[in-house]
Amino acid sequence: MTRIATNAASQSALMDLMRAQRSVFEAQQQLSTGKAAQDLKGMGHRAETLTAAYAAKTRAGAYEEAAVRTSGKLEVTDLALGKLSEATTDLRLALTTTDGSFVMDQVQVAFEKARNAMLTQHGGAYIFGGTRGDTNPFNATTLADLAAAADINDVFDNSARRTAVKLDDNITVETGFLADEVGRDLFAAFKRITEFDAGANGPFDGPMDATQQAYIQGEITNVLAAFDRINDRVAENGARQSQVENLATSQKDKVNYLDRLIGGIEDVDMADAAARLQQAQNAVEVSAATFSTLSQVSLLPFLR
Repeated sequence: MTRIATNAASQSALMDLMRAQRSVFEAQQQLSTGKAAQDLKGMGHRAETLTAAYAAKTRAGAYEEAAVRTSGKLEVTDLALGKLSEATTDLRLALTTTDGSFVMDQVQVAFEKARNAMLTQHGGAYIFGGTRGDTNPFNATTLADLAAAADINDVFDNSARRTAVKLDDNITVETGFLADEVGRDLFAAFKRITEFDAGANGPFDGPMDATQQAYIQGEITNVLAAFDRINDRVAENGARQSQVENLATSQKDKVNYLDRLIGGIEDVDMADAAARLQQAQNAVEVSAATFSTLSQVSLLPFLR
């Protein structure tokens, strides 16, 4: 009976020693890594929550990066629309003079500025190309090319759809305009002026006659309308910039929140881990001493 009881006690002490050693190992791991467990298996019932939090953080981070890239594109778009607006103003001012030679010189300058704006790129893609970002959206290189086109729409090669980007699970934002929608009215004015200059009542050379002045006055109204439409696009783009900036901030806040949530699950309380390590080491010492004592128990002293 004594042998059986002693053996059972030794086995119990051995198990206590092994558990204490395991506790020491786990506490040491936590102190060295700062993590409550080394893998999802070690997280127990919190593993599912942790997995979902990581997935949500990855998604929010991707949306944040997309919003930052989109913000950059919208800034470039704002600059391009600003150049188009400037070109329209230059054209309007050119039409206020009665010097025909000056008119056509300034029309040429304004055309080049507007054309360069139409060919603006961001990240290697034409911002006014729509979903065809790799295709030049405006094919007229000179005023003569513009005048030679059978229809104003023939000089635009953009797609029929604007580009768009998803910036949240349920939010998609258009990120661009089409060349024909921002430039049609302005370039139609360039085309008509160039055709008039080359027609029976042209050219604009020296002081304008009454017919030419009357035509120019009528064209100023069209240019002003084009200016208003371009500035409408400027305002629309500005509203998108504000929306995208807000979305970027929202996604960043979401990432920060999820970081804290994940940290609350994964990260260990270092002070608590240090205390548990000390307790576990004390338990090892006690368990080891108890096991050693029980291992040396014998009936021999009682049989002498």
